[in-house]
Amino acid sequence: MMSQRRGIHLDQSELLCTKGCGFYGNTGWQGLCSKCWREENQREKQKQIKEDWALAERLQKEEEEAYTSRNQKAQSQPTITPFGKFVERKTKEKSSKVNTVTKFFTPSSKTPPKKDSPFDAHSSPSPSSSTSRHSSVDSDHATREFIDFLKPLKSGREIFKQCRAFTESMVYKRDMAADELSECVQDFYQNLSDRLHTQFKGSSDHVESVMDEVEKYMMTRLYKEVFCPETTDDEKKDLAIQKRIRALHWVTIEMLCVPVEEEIAEVSDSVVKAITDVIEMDSKRVPKEKLSCITRCSKHIFNAIKISKKEAASADDFLPTLIYIVLKANPPRLQSNIQYITRFSNPSRLMTGEDGYYFTNLVRK
Repeated sequence: MMSQRRGIHLDQSELLCTKGCGFYGNTGWQGLCSKCWREENQREKQKQIKEDWALAERLQKEEEEAYTSRNQKAQSQPTITPFGKFVERKTKEKSSKVNTVTKFFTPSSKTPPKKDSPFDAHSSPSPSSSTSRHSSVDSDHATREFIDFLKPLKSGREIFKQCRAFTESMVYKRDMAADELSECVQDFYQNLSDRLHTQFKGSSDHVESVMDEVEKYMMTRLYKEVFCPETTDDEKKDLAIQKRIRALHWVTIEMLCVPVEEEIAEVSDSVVKAITDVIEMDSKRVPKEKLSCITRCSKHIFNAIKISKKEAASADDFLPTLIYIVLKANPPRLQSNIQYITRFSNPSRLMTGEDGYYFTNLVRK
């Protein structure tokens, strides 16, 4: 007999954005959805800009006063640096604080010249000279599929041209912080999505299908550059999580109050499939494909619970079972995969729908 008590409980409201917008939140965004996080981030940046201007004005005033005082008290002293140079230096510093997105769309001196045909699948350089043969084949295949998808669209050439140019520019920005890379990709998604909504006159399904292909093309080509980047401690956290999970080998299904009867063949099969899916997530390159692994894993979990209990599973049944599956699987690079999805997935997919729901549960497990 299974215990009827619940060792783990998570109210569904805890999965939602803390701003109360109704979308799913993410611990990577301090409990906010991607939309609210971007708005909050922009407010913080504006606040920082105002503070920088206030500081610059204060320093300018102090410099002016010091300059005047020195001229009045000691004419015999050596000539000081003219205030004009100070203003010029401050102006130069301020002008260097350009918007991150603008920097990404500024042509780089390293960027190879573009070919005449925007649909030339071989006109772009490889992202890295060290890219493996397998990665190159995947990128070429993704490019061909993207071109075939866009050909029937009236604006297909322009979309491909923009995506290719942006992807090429990202390759040479690999030294930037992961959050800045994420912000640039998310801004590109948002700007392109807005233009597509205008073009398709609000047809959300059509827009989402195009954005899915955009994500697949861009992330397949950029995977080596943006997955577990050297500027983060993702790899260190991956190792720590795997070590911690190995240390919990003594935890049993009964301790977690998991409502699953593994003695039943069909239930055991669902458990094995769930474990396989969450492990397989690491082999995928596209955020959507990684999310699909999580969704399939979760559906196998619900199926195992339903067969065991002979009734529909509840959220209180699902969470401890998901934890049990993760402990059994000890999936490789779990932190890196979660961060990669968070940073580079089409934001609308994480905010709503079953993919967003299951991913939110995994992140907050």
